[in-house]
Amino acid sequence: MTKVQDIKENLDKRLKRIEGQVKGIRRMVEEGKQCQDILTQVAAARSALKMVGNLILHHYAGECLCASISAKDKKTKMEELHKLIQTITRFAD
Repeated sequence: MTKVQDIKENLDKRLKRIEGQVKGIRRMVEEGKQCQDILTQVAAARSALKMVGNLILHHYAGECLCASISAKDKKTKMEELHKLIQTITRFAD
């Protein structure tokens, strides 16, 4: 199994878990559970989703960007670096 396949499987597993968490939150709201309990689950889902984003960003920076940096064209390198900076800036909140 390749590293990319491992990453995809890891992400798929995490996303399925998040999907279950969101369904659980929806059920909690429908059942009128305590706000504190619901917010705890929302925080857990947000944290899990942020981890998925971090993994994808790490892969992009480590794999995709390295491929473009090996390009001989300086303009291409700068464009990819600019895109990475924009992505990190949007993602980091």
